[in-house]
Amino acid sequence: MNGSGHPVVVLRVDREAGRHTGHPRHLHPALDLLYVQAGLEDTLKVAVPLLDGWLGDFSVDAYVARVLALRPRVAVIRAVTWCLEESVRVAAALRAAGVVTIAIGQQVQHVARARFRGWGEAYDLALPGEPEEEAPRLALRVLAGEDLAALREECRRRMNAGEIALVEAPDALPRPRFGRDALKEYAFPFPVRGRPVSRWGYVLTAWGCPRPCRHCTAIVRKSVGRDLRVRAVADVVDEVLALKAAGAQAIAFEDDSLLVHRSRFLQLAEELVRRGVDLPWMANARPDELDAERVAAAAAAGAVLLKVGVDSGSARLIERLGKTADGAGWIAATEAAFERLDRAGVGSVALFMVGMPDETEDDAEGTLALARRIRPDYLQMQIYRPYPDVPLWGELPPQLRTHGADYHYLTPASSCSRIPPAALTALQRRFYRAFYLRPGFVARHLARHWRHYLSPAGLARAPGALAYLLRGA
Repeated sequence: MNGSGHPVVVLRVDREAGRHTGHPRHLHPALDLLYVQAGLEDTLKVAVPLLDGWLGDFSVDAYVARVLALRPRVAVIRAVTWCLEESVRVAAALRAAGVVTIAIGQQVQHVARARFRGWGEAYDLALPGEPEEEAPRLALRVLAGEDLAALREECRRRMNAGEIALVEAPDALPRPRFGRDALKEYAFPFPVRGRPVSRWGYVLTAWGCPRPCRHCTAIVRKSVGRDLRVRAVADVVDEVLALKAAGAQAIAFEDDSLLVHRSRFLQLAEELVRRGVDLPWMANARPDELDAERVAAAAAAGAVLLKVGVDSGSARLIERLGKTADGAGWIAATEAAFERLDRAGVGSVALFMVGMPDETEDDAEGTLALARRIRPDYLQMQIYRPYPDVPLWGELPPQLRTHGADYHYLTPASSCSRIPPAALTALQRRFYRAFYLRPGFVARHLARHWRHYLSPAGLARAPGALAYLLRGA
């Protein structure tokens, strides 16, 4: 490598998302990588390219060629369990070309608990946990000429000891940089209440989730630690206004649960109103956080969609997952929460899973019945996969653990539930069809969102979604 290239590149390795599903899907930006990029650029005072392999078709050879054309000295590579094979192939090719490779993301927690072929030959260094602060420091140490063998031994010791990096000073992090094109690339693909939106900005207001759930993986979480580490509310709103000035028409708050800290959320909602932000927004939430006060505050502050992690309509499964000790209370809270959201004019996505440990088909039918009762704007039904970074993984026999390419929208190779693997995909499809093809849902959806389907983007996505629902089980 000569000195005319970029000192560092940051990479997201993943398969092209369309292969996973066959229907429109929300592509989230890798906010952790954007923070890493911003931190490196602030220190190095040069551009640090970010190549997101989740956008468009993904080919390992073509992706490696794009990276090598930038002539980097260091590559920080983010990946997760289901694309470990691609991650290892990309990193091995870069390392063979003289690039120092640093692994971040859930893939590192995976390898810390379950070996993966070729990992040691592909990656020089690995950083488990939240990379926003630590990954730039590690890359800068490499660029400063520290002994690579010593750095490798340091990383190995940390992984073996179960240490994870955590963001300790959220307010000191430089803001991620979003260009106008990125605002459109990561648009939410389905209609939200109110005016059509095509440019979305993304904001993380806190790291950590204090909830003791036993099934939740860093694949879907935006942070790793249990302790809640928050940004100043005024700075959060400053960032929202900066995104608005850059062209964002709506905001996605990416916290694992924006409403988990009641008083802080109320303060944020009040500040959004006080400063006249006037942008629609979406966020993640739990049913037991959606009391009357928080729902009213969210609606007043511009909430148009909350993604609510319900998980199951079975009280005993909810208790087993560690969501709460009172499964029946959870279901009652879910019904009350969705009624409040609808009355307040706030849209909802009910997030469910099928195929959880010890789940029966009767449990799954209870979930579908709950989904029908709460009448959300959208239903998401994932096939549960026990990834290595969750407590439940260690309780399962080896043949039922997820080790590689299994993904929650593909037919699973195994099932940790009492439902056979082949039946899970058919059950998922039946849930979608039973929910989305009901005449009542269709009429309500079109009455709320007909303007969306007059836009070119909405018309382009509609046939794919309908074709997915109508495919045979």
